[in-house]
Amino acid sequence: MTTRGIALATVLCSFLLDVTQSATAYSTSNADNIQTVYVSYDSGDSWSQLGYLNDWTSSLDLEIEDVTASTKLRYVCSDYGVIGGFIATITYRGETYVTTDPIGAGYFEVSKDSDVSDDDLVYHEASSSPWYILAKNELMSDDAYWIWDANINNAITFEFDFEEIAQPVTGAIYDEEADGDTVSMTCKHGINGIAAIYGANCRKGDQGSLPGGERQDGPMKEECYGKTSCDYTIDHTEIGDPCSGTVKDFYYAYTCTGNKYGVNVGSLGISEASGQSFTISCEGDDMVIKVADAIYGLNCQITPRVCGASAGLAYGTSASPLDVTDDLKTECNGKSSCTYNINHGKLGDPCSCVVKDYVYTYQCVPPRLVTMDEYEDMEADIDDIVDYELVVAHGIEEGQVNMMTLFINQTSIYVKAVVIFVGLLAVYGLYKLFADKLKNKLNSNGEYQRLLNQV
Repeated sequence: MTTRGIALATVLCSFLLDVTQSATAYSTSNADNIQTVYVSYDSGDSWSQLGYLNDWTSSLDLEIEDVTASTKLRYVCSDYGVIGGFIATITYRGETYVTTDPIGAGYFEVSKDSDVSDDDLVYHEASSSPWYILAKNELMSDDAYWIWDANINNAITFEFDFEEIAQPVTGAIYDEEADGDTVSMTCKHGINGIAAIYGANCRKGDQGSLPGGERQDGPMKEECYGKTSCDYTIDHTEIGDPCSGTVKDFYYAYTCTGNKYGVNVGSLGISEASGQSFTISCEGDDMVIKVADAIYGLNCQITPRVCGASAGLAYGTSASPLDVTDDLKTECNGKSSCTYNINHGKLGDPCSCVVKDYVYTYQCVPPRLVTMDEYEDMEADIDDIVDYELVVAHGIEEGQVNMMTLFINQTSIYVKAVVIFVGLLAVYGLYKLFADKLKNKLNSNGEYQRLLNQV
């Protein structure tokens, strides 16, 4: 394949993969005068530098990979005269987040390390003088605002926390009776979605006021909805007792205001979950399932064993519940309706001789938010097979590109399209290479012109 063909194929593949990563955020920012951008993947405990720029007329454009709820960005900005300012736009999962007026209306904030309060800040529209930044930075949203205080020759640090806009937060109490325990929830801009189940492990025949596995989150919503922080104490006299005399687990999920798709939870626990099936669905046009969490055997530590030497003991085992999120994602993500069969032979058995429950969390979202996840998996799979730098530097042979394996193993139609396209480029490049060599060989032997004269 020609060098140009290899380079073109590489650039196109890289472009297709880069623009569709689900866990990648894109930041564009301008600072008058200097900005240094850092990223933290552990909620601010440690930081790594992403970029530096000392030119307010130019934007600092960055990709932030592997974004989770623990990811934060920090923009350290300095002014050295006339006027200071900072403006930014972040794109993540198809949504845009900007520096707002006032700053508290958005998801940026002034770092606690800065000796500046929100009341001290001054705002200017993106198009305003002296920057006219929209003409210089096409990636900047026209809804973004320049932010600074009234001072010059100073520094202000801004931060952006992805926790508010990431997937639902899930939690559980599973090592003791949940009644009387307290769960804590925090959201900078307010808690906007809450779902919970008390006693997913309740069994058929248990006595109580509610059937096991039903949603019992009304009081929790009343107490916590809209708050930035909430400590909720589980009280069976308030929410009902699904099976009196049984030690019960508690499973919950919530979203913050930045995640506008709400949250749903469900469970199976009337009998052993393995062998049972359940159906989840999303109503409304263009809304599909996006699984956030799934756990098999949440009750492993609180339900008596039914076989073995320790059968009938008050507590089951010391085994931890089994995270089976990936399997449920594989089966249901991107569908408007999905029936899932629980099979311990496939998932594994976190605590044998214990009748186990199964709990799960999902959202109903636009298809693009699920499709992005498929692209992320596609990128990882292709990278396992193709070393693009090696291909460009040393050629197809040393790159060890197994196109047939890539084509067969991938389930995504987008992967197949990329593979077919690259394959066609490779065939064309080889054709051109041999055609040029043949032409040159004929010319060198003086045969080419002779053959032309005979035509």
